[in-house]
Amino acid sequence: MKKKYKKVYSISQEPGYRNYTVRDLIDLKGKKKLTQIHVATPEEARAAEEADIDILLIRVCPELKEIRKAAPKTFMTVSVPFIKYSSKEDIVRDSLEIIDLGMDSITCGSWNLDFMKYLNGFRIPFQGHAGLVPRKSTWIGGMKAYGKTTNEAIKLFNDIKDIENTGAWGVEVECIPSDLMGEITKNTSLVTISIGSGNKSDVQFLFAEDILGCGTIALPKHAKQYRNFHSIIQKMEKEKNRILEKMQKERVKAFKEYKSDVINNKFPSNKHSIKIEKKHLENFKKFLKNK
Repeated sequence: MKKKYKKVYSISQEPGYRNYTVRDLIDLKGKKKLTQIHVATPEEARAAEEADIDILLIRVCPELKEIRKAAPKTFMTVSVPFIKYSSKEDIVRDSLEIIDLGMDSITCGSWNLDFMKYLNGFRIPFQGHAGLVPRKSTWIGGMKAYGKTTNEAIKLFNDIKDIENTGAWGVEVECIPSDLMGEITKNTSLVTISIGSGNKSDVQFLFAEDILGCGTIALPKHAKQYRNFHSIIQKMEKEKNRILEKMQKERVKAFKEYKSDVINNKFPSNKHSIKIEKKHLENFKKFLKNK
């Protein structure tokens, strides 16, 4: 059956079609398990849309337009880092420009709540981030699971309710216990997105680089690798090097053959040379003789 898409408009009134709107994602809470993948290239985005992945997450990068074109019908949210902005006006201006490229949502990550509330005033869809937030890891004692004690679980729930009150539609919850994720999902209106937090969320999230086995760091405990692109790339590099070595040897041989042909008067031959009619050549010789 052919998939149906919703017609949407960007802030600048550019029409398009999407698999989901924000309203759809909210209405599907508790009814359908969705998938989200972080992609970094147009090729990954195109593959994700072809594979019918529900939501894509992208960092701010020069390839944003190309990624949007590669997966024109998939709901996309863009992660905008808080650290580079000095004011809420600056960050909202850039967020508006990103949405104007045809993106559907902003991921606020480690934004403060005031900035998120300010963003909501423009009715820009956004999601928050709770649990193990890497940029805030120093506050929980480093890069480790969070929410394993009563106090941490309560603090986490309050953090998520604070995000809910800013007007967010969803929240990425990273590296918390699965059962805790289940209880929180039932007690928030936010669409919960799990990465390393078990299967009791509304959306399951992984990075494409982990799925494909091409990350720059070791595979996280919570991730699952479905392909080994590192191995494929290494094989390709070996094959490439073998071909390049063979080509270099052939270059040397070719150059030697050329030199030999020149020395033995085999090149250039008649077929490589330009002819002149004999009478014109004789006339030219006479000219030289009488000069």
